[in-house]
Amino acid sequence: MVKLKWLQLLDMRLVAEGANIGNGTESSPCECINDCEVISFSTAISSSKMSTKTVLSAILNSSDVPGRFIAATETRHRVDASLMMQTVTLLTDTVETHRRLRSMIDSHVIVAPTSITTAMSKLLTSLGNMMRGHIADSLKTLNVLSDVYSKHVNYLATGLSTQLQECDSLTAEVHVIIIRAQSTVISSTETDRLQLLHDRLEYLHMTLIDFDSMLDKAARNSIHQWHYFPDRLLIGDCNEIFENVNDSLQYHTEWLNYFIPTVWNVVPAVDAVIFTNMTVLRRNMISLSNCLLSYKEELTSFFKHLSKFTFRTDFNYEPPVTILSNFQSGGEWLQDIADTYIANLSSKKRLAEMFVKKGKCKVTIPADRLYSDIELSLFSKLSNLIDQQETNMVSFYSYVLQRVTSLQRYMFANDTALEEFMRRFSIWRMPAVNFQNSQVLGYKLLLCCYCVLSFHFYFASAVLQLVMRPTAVYGGFSTRKMKMKCVLNCILLSQSN
Repeated sequence: MVKLKWLQLLDMRLVAEGANIGNGTESSPCECINDCEVISFSTAISSSKMSTKTVLSAILNSSDVPGRFIAATETRHRVDASLMMQTVTLLTDTVETHRRLRSMIDSHVIVAPTSITTAMSKLLTSLGNMMRGHIADSLKTLNVLSDVYSKHVNYLATGLSTQLQECDSLTAEVHVIIIRAQSTVISSTETDRLQLLHDRLEYLHMTLIDFDSMLDKAARNSIHQWHYFPDRLLIGDCNEIFENVNDSLQYHTEWLNYFIPTVWNVVPAVDAVIFTNMTVLRRNMISLSNCLLSYKEELTSFFKHLSKFTFRTDFNYEPPVTILSNFQSGGEWLQDIADTYIANLSSKKRLAEMFVKKGKCKVTIPADRLYSDIELSLFSKLSNLIDQQETNMVSFYSYVLQRVTSLQRYMFANDTALEEFMRRFSIWRMPAVNFQNSQVLGYKLLLCCYCVLSFHFYFASAVLQLVMRPTAVYGGFSTRKMKMKCVLNCILLSQSN
């Protein structure tokens, strides 16, 4: 009698071992009954029929050998604790990964109180309230500036600007009269217009001389005294224009004193330089008038622009009901097959067949579809909204800073009221608790959740694909586990805020 013992190797080869059985003690029995195949032969059998090839062919042709081989493998994976734990660990890790993934989706996407959409809406509301508060502060400061201007500066600037505009119109009229006076005797009315221009220019000259002293006196009468007062209405090139107009007025009044007495007769040809100088004077008077009114225009423009800012305070996302249901069903399916295998109600072969047949459509495809929907409908929208919010905030605060800086040019050199106003904005104090720990941390939380969700969808899909590989079933399951530290940190971070 020959005892044949075959062993399972990873490449599934069958090896035959033989031994003659005499009256002596038999070799030690097989550890498992399914590990052995015993065949009896006549003692007169030829050696050729006992060759390895012949014996193996006989075993392979036996109808129950494949089934017994699978049964032996199943028994080995049940009896060997390490092999059993590899399978159980991977199954439970996969189920736990899916459960935690669903829990995280529920927490950050589905459940309103803890969802990203709610967090984003709160963040938008918080940022909007902050910006609205800064707009209110800006309008309050603008009201102070406007009040000071209307009470102490407007009458000076508007009065001088009106004089400049009237002199400009009258100079244009006189220009025509001078041209006519070179070819005919002009009327008394035209002579009066010449004299009126002379008087207006003299009066304008006096106003320009007294303008600075009158502005300083008005500043002393202000309830804010030297603060919020546009002492330097003439900034940049306006000072030079002011001096040019002042000098030109004296030149033109002296020339008119010479010219007016000669108009009772046809006057000699007037030098072309006179007309050129009159044109330059008119251009400078218009420019000076604009300079005087530029501060008021700055205030008006600032006010109108602040009134146009709008803020978004809501962010919505509608989860895909059908895809979520399929994803949940996949988790339940995973739990069922894991429980069935652990309870020894399903073989490892059956486990592999179920993963191959249904694993992709039950688990991987719903997970991929859910990720795609969240990626396109939530994360992309969220990313665009954050970019838009950043752009709006940069635009708003840059504009306010530029406007305040522009207004500061008109103030007294030692007036720091506007600078102190800007320094009170919490946006500039980023290390401070009010902004850094609430608003900015909210952005970090959203980005954290975005990255974690993306990572887990990708890794969970990879684990499930690994489980579905048939070679992985009998070759030994991977013991790699999903690390949930980043998820837990993200959840703790959201709960703390």
